[in-house]
Amino acid sequence: MGRRPRGFKRFARALVVAGVVAGVFAATAAAIAFTDESCANDSGCKPPEGVVEAPYSHKVEIRVGGGTAPYTYTVLAGALPPGLSLNSSTGAITGTPSASGTYTFYIDGGDACPDASSCINSGDTPPCNPGSPEIGGTCRFAHSATQRDFTIIVIPRLLVTNQVPGPATVGTAYSFGVTAVLKSGPAATSPTSSPVTWSVQVGQLPPGLTLGADGVISGTPTAVGSYSFTLLAVLDPKRSDTKAVKIDVRAPVAIAARVVPRSEIGVPFRLVLVASGGTGTYTWSLTSGTLPLGVALGADGTIVGTPRTAGAFRFTATATDTEGRKADYPGAINVAQRLAIATRLLRPAKVGHAYRQKVVTIFGVLPKVLKVTKGPLPRGIRYDRTLGVLSGTPTKPGTYRITFLAMDALKVQSTKTLKLVVTA
Repeated sequence: MGRRPRGFKRFARALVVAGVVAGVFAATAAAIAFTDESCANDSGCKPPEGVVEAPYSHKVEIRVGGGTAPYTYTVLAGALPPGLSLNSSTGAITGTPSASGTYTFYIDGGDACPDASSCINSGDTPPCNPGSPEIGGTCRFAHSATQRDFTIIVIPRLLVTNQVPGPATVGTAYSFGVTAVLKSGPAATSPTSSPVTWSVQVGQLPPGLTLGADGVISGTPTAVGSYSFTLLAVLDPKRSDTKAVKIDVRAPVAIAARVVPRSEIGVPFRLVLVASGGTGTYTWSLTSGTLPLGVALGADGTIVGTPRTAGAFRFTATATDTEGRKADYPGAINVAQRLAIATRLLRPAKVGHAYRQKVVTIFGVLPKVLKVTKGPLPRGIRYDRTLGVLSGTPTKPGTYRITFLAMDALKVQSTKTLKLVVTA
């Protein structure tokens, strides 16, 4: 790009000859030439630079008083930058360049002759056929033309790439880098030739974040919200670009739970874990430890089931939101063995002799109560529910069947019928 096309030298020589011939037929016409402004006052005839994908407009014109208006403009050789076109009536070069480079081309500027009878030189003898001038005959036409080579340089545009910032979390360090490149064609990009100046043109960054000179947004957000702003990248007076950015700042994910309920084999268990913060939608998982057999962590964060094994179970439940934030809940569930009455036999009693026997319960969850639900007790013997003790001095022999009921804090019950023999 920028090299003169093959044949340009021959074309230039032809232009000189054409100019001499034109002088023969336009002896009385004023000189015709492009204005200085057509070349943007540049001695090398270089109109203003263009920028890839930026609207371009420049006008080449014939000097006032040269030839006969109206004028026409034609590209004789070479090519305009892709995306630009020449208006043949006005000389306006307009459009949007699509590729960078140096483009040299020749423009012919001609006046209205010999296409109008008014262009016949005075002193000629009309009528003449304007379309077929007779060289050396009685009709001569005052057609004038000028040719000039022009060079338009198109430079790459500045382009902020389409990176999308990720979400941020209050109290967590954040970093997002914005990048600008030079775009020289539909798909061709390259690093910038010099540093880019970055600034926030519209809106504001999330509190706690700042924009660095290298285009990196970093810091630790301090407030929840959705923050929209526009970044401005400037390479030089001709090249800049903007990018609309939105950063969502969310609260960290947290898990709350009620007091872990006490548990016992065979008793339904339910512990509700409640997550908050983040996006509001969570995936629950057991990331360490184990739960009691018969108990599981549900998709809604509820730990529920009926334990089938006793013991102390430690675990970690994790809530993860849709953007990857996580929170852990370290928990422990203590499952008690099933409540039971441990006493298997009551030792015999004897009439007239003091008697004392404790009925013992095991396992279950405190507090526990033990009472007599069916008797009768031997005369002279009483039962102390607080101590769980049968005591006294029996006065009558016999065999007595006594039913005991034990109940713990979880309403688990256990019954047992024991036989007390009183001898004479």
